[in-house]
Amino acid sequence: MYLHQWVRSAIGKYGCVFFIALLIHCGGKTETPAIDDPHDPGVVTIEPESGNDLYGLILDDGGQPVQGVVVSDGYTCVQTDEEGVYQLKRNANARFVFYVTPADYAINVETSSRNIPSFYKPINAAAGAAVRADFQLTKLPRKESDFTLFCIGDPQVTNQGEVTRFQQETINDLKMTLSTLSTPAYGLSMGDVVGDQQGLLNSMKNILGSTSMPVFTTIGNHDKFSSAPAPRTGDFFSNIYGPLNYSFNRGDVHFICLDNVVFTDHTNYTGAFSEEQLTWLEQDLSYVPKDKMIILYYHIPIRGANMANKDKLLKLFEGYAEVHFMSGHTHYNQNYIHTSVSPHIYEHIHGAACGAWWRSTINGDGTPNGYAVYRVTGNTITEWYYKATNYDKDFQIRLHWGDASFGGQYGYFSYSLPGNTLVANVWNADDEWVIEVYEDGVKTGNMAPAAVNRDAWSLGYHIGVLNRNPANYSQLCTHLYTYAPENPRADIKVLATDRFGNVYEQHQLTTDFNAARSY
Repeated sequence: MYLHQWVRSAIGKYGCVFFIALLIHCGGKTETPAIDDPHDPGVVTIEPESGNDLYGLILDDGGQPVQGVVVSDGYTCVQTDEEGVYQLKRNANARFVFYVTPADYAINVETSSRNIPSFYKPINAAAGAAVRADFQLTKLPRKESDFTLFCIGDPQVTNQGEVTRFQQETINDLKMTLSTLSTPAYGLSMGDVVGDQQGLLNSMKNILGSTSMPVFTTIGNHDKFSSAPAPRTGDFFSNIYGPLNYSFNRGDVHFICLDNVVFTDHTNYTGAFSEEQLTWLEQDLSYVPKDKMIILYYHIPIRGANMANKDKLLKLFEGYAEVHFMSGHTHYNQNYIHTSVSPHIYEHIHGAACGAWWRSTINGDGTPNGYAVYRVTGNTITEWYYKATNYDKDFQIRLHWGDASFGGQYGYFSYSLPGNTLVANVWNADDEWVIEVYEDGVKTGNMAPAAVNRDAWSLGYHIGVLNRNPANYSQLCTHLYTYAPENPRADIKVLATDRFGNVYEQHQLTTDFNAARSY
């Protein structure tokens, strides 16, 4: 029996007289503050079982123990007991101890002005030394069955000017979207917070934390550092942002963050999941009922990749109500469905907030700089859309003619299609979108996926005008559609209906680079 349990039992049995006598017997002092001070972890003396050297207490804001909270060192998962106590044998490589925020408790944040989640404590003791870490949780007034999720791809800032653009363009736009919501909101940053500039990590943390929602972060390849020739690691990033692998709960959703960037030397990397990660993940999921939705987020996309332990990872999510993967890295937008498991897993590959590395206002596939917004109800995502920075949320389509030539003094690019072919770039489309063409107000047909997979308009600006390296600025584009109008001279309108029934319209054709240069 823990000390506070014995004292409470004695008070309940013998009343306040016993408690006063106890204090007198102890000289009016105890090793810990009085039992009615719930915020001091010294209230409880914990004697862990033999072999366990990482332990602590989790109380709520009323000083009551919270049972069933999952706690981990990143290698092993345990739960708090009825007294709110957890204990485990920590891994010698563990750098943090963290808890998995339960769905009915608030996300703790660093400060009221820096909305960065605070759910962990560093482990600074020598291997084998006992470590105690206590946490306090705040009960929510009600379960968050409905909430909004924001996903921000690659800010990848390399200098203060780009930091300013991210703040004034992306974050200010995001704050405007937040101001329209009536639900709780949470954010995920998909990695590459910086572009190989470790000195900017702190200022970016301040900016990410400046909104009204907590923003969680995963690590990207450009967020890892080392002294050459050693392989880059996430140690410096972790000193600022915390654990690289962790999880939390909101409503009927279990969120998991994994670092899937592995450097083989100082410059070369690959996407992979280690056996240690999967062992931890399997333990983490053992506490998650199958009727929950899973949202896994990481940096490098899994789709189509021969990634280490990919199949093992996918199988871990079989049987859950709904599963979504969130990633970034590519600087293009793509929706991909993994069909090898049940349920099918929807992977959302997010366009970058920085677009084509802040050289323009678009990504390499023509997707505008921006972020994704997801509406969650219960254990399903009921709607999502891509929000282009500084545009209305209904801006989802750009139109061109198939024989148009785009470029400048460094070259020209075309879709190489007949002149009477209409090309639509519908950057958030998937197989369930229906894209219709109207001529002079009358529907004449549906657009079909294009045979081409590069956006000539984006290539023309980034390579033909800006003289950027084609190897880096020729991103894949999986969301081009074509149609041959019956009358190319007609008043043409395109309507795109997404899988949720939302209808987006475009009737203007883009023939210059004004929208790529500035907003």
